[in-house]
Amino acid sequence: MDHAMDVLCGRVVPVKLGIIGVVNRSQQDINEQQDISEALKDEGAFLQKKYPAIANRNGTPYLARTLNRLLMHHIRDCLPELKTRVNVMASQFQSLLNCFGEPVDDKAQALLQVITKFAAAYCSTIEGTSRDIETTELCGGARICYIFHETFGKTLETLDPLGGLSMLDILTAIRNATGPRPALFIPEISFELLVKRQIRRLEEPCLRCVELAHEEMQRIIQHCGTQQEMMRFPKLHEKIVDVVTSMLRRRLPITNQMVENLVAILAYINTKHPDFHEASYITKSVMDNDVIDQRK
Repeated sequence: MDHAMDVLCGRVVPVKLGIIGVVNRSQQDINEQQDISEALKDEGAFLQKKYPAIANRNGTPYLARTLNRLLMHHIRDCLPELKTRVNVMASQFQSLLNCFGEPVDDKAQALLQVITKFAAAYCSTIEGTSRDIETTELCGGARICYIFHETFGKTLETLDPLGGLSMLDILTAIRNATGPRPALFIPEISFELLVKRQIRRLEEPCLRCVELAHEEMQRIIQHCGTQQEMMRFPKLHEKIVDVVTSMLRRRLPITNQMVENLVAILAYINTKHPDFHEASYITKSVMDNDVIDQRK
């Protein structure tokens, strides 16, 4: 008993809030369906008999009052901060709710409006008439213009028309075009073969330009997704992005094929072009000189 008194007084295990002893119902009391009020009376009688000095600081009623007091003090300390957090969160979510606009009654009309606004924003970003214009970097139509005139243009300027074409290649092409007989004049077929080979060098930078333009058009899709309607319907936004991205991806091989065809069309040599007039004059002068030499 003395050891139990020391434990209840906190001399064995010191704790901040103290130790409160209670007497619970035994299994026999539960089997006999003893009432709670009778169990509390038995508990009080036991504490008064065994521990009269501390009976008023132990027992189930005192434990209930102590826990209730601690809970009230905790609520009183945390309630102001909790109330502030609730008010802030309510204000934030109310602002978010206001951003979503009015309830949607006609879903088909709302869907058409969202798609139309996305298409208009995409076109305005390319044309440079968008309200949300970037000031830190080029984007949209300005970026595509930069790709065409700066990146692609400078690449063409640095491309040497005679690059990869040596004198040996020219002589070999001329000899292959003449066959077993030595030719008096330069065969035209050798000139066409060499020119077509050099023109095919334009294909790679052209395809690279198409790829850069395609990447920028995909970036525009993400730029147009910051509208209020897109934030309101995130799943619809993801679906629109997927559809437009897949559409651009499907058009990329067709565009590359068209560029390749344009490069192939460039391989046609128009000898009536003014740039060929000087060459024709030189050829005529050489032929006249040969005729004069033969007469002499």
